[in-house]
Amino acid sequence: MTKEVAAMAVCLDPPYARIKVWMLKELENAARLPRLARRELRAWVGDHAALADLELITSELVTNALVHGGGAWVRLSLEAEELGKRGYWRVTVVDPGRSASVPMPRMPAPGETSGRGLWLVDELTDGCWGTGTRVGERAVWALLPLMGRSQKAASAESGD
Repeated sequence: MTKEVAAMAVCLDPPYARIKVWMLKELENAARLPRLARRELRAWVGDHAALADLELITSELVTNALVHGGGAWVRLSLEAEELGKRGYWRVTVVDPGRSASVPMPRMPAPGETSGRGLWLVDELTDGCWGTGTRVGERAVWALLPLMGRSQKAASAESGD
């Protein structure tokens, strides 16, 4: 088994399954990180009903880590978890937490082209997102129903 295959096997098995770390200096263009994160999600969950919402949430959180994190790395993780009788995807994006600000939605001016990402995350997760810090890290996480918002809405309309 080659080193590359062995490393891949380790990353696909618990406890490191669905965890990806990007060293920003190793990327040709760090601005492409949201696209790389969406690609990683597709590899992890395939054609899952919640994929589109997961991609949007992850893209927003990764972009915030790039813009406000000020660090050398960004870590993405995805877990399926059960809370009560419901299943959720937990998306977590972690950066070195070098910024003193706490991630919060802000009200952008009408002409601004940015500043709406956390509002989207809040809407897609019905407010189930938050932040946490520990020495040298800041995490922003979001919970999304396993079936995805669009599937949840379709299910509610049909009476299922």
